[in-house]
Amino acid sequence: MYSTKSLNGIPAIQRNGRSVLSVWDQDWEFAYEICELLNSLEDDPEVFFTEPDRKWLKAMNRAFSGRVQHA
Repeated sequence: MYSTKSLNGIPAIQRNGRSVLSVWDQDWEFAYEICELLNSLEDDPEVFFTEPDRKWLKAMNRAFSGRVQHA
């Protein structure tokens, strides 16, 4: 189960006590929505992504990973 917690004032989404995602700009509403989405996806294992969805997720992951490495 995913949960939202403050780490140094920044909302972080955690799973089993480990942070998996931090949300920039202290956007708590967005963090809660992402947490709810992740929990709902975990309950429904038959999630299908279209090819555009996969491309978008890969692009977002690359952008996020690049920013995290420079932080």
